[in-house]
Amino acid sequence: MGFLEGFLYGIFGGCLAEILGLFKLRREDPSRLPIWLKSIFYWIVTLLMIGSGGILVVIYLKSNFSLNPFIAVNVGASAPLIIGTLTSQAPDPKVGRVD
Repeated sequence: MGFLEGFLYGIFGGCLAEILGLFKLRREDPSRLPIWLKSIFYWIVTLLMIGSGGILVVIYLKSNFSLNPFIAVNVGASAPLIIGTLTSQAPDPKVGRVD
């Protein structure tokens, strides 16, 4: 799998994850939909997270991981979880004192 193909599979996975979130709102009365759904900020962050799914797949491929299309879509869909896990493991810079 090439980098472009992997990137597109990752983007597709990111889109599937976002569609699932929107799918859960399908039975809501349109007047009761969350206000954040109309927020430009929400959609910018959503597009960035979808793009991060494609970038993560490319990083896997550049690291010589062998991915098939199904795994690439899975990595793209799970990008927010992977990124959240990576950032939650960073040490807190405020812990301890340096004299």
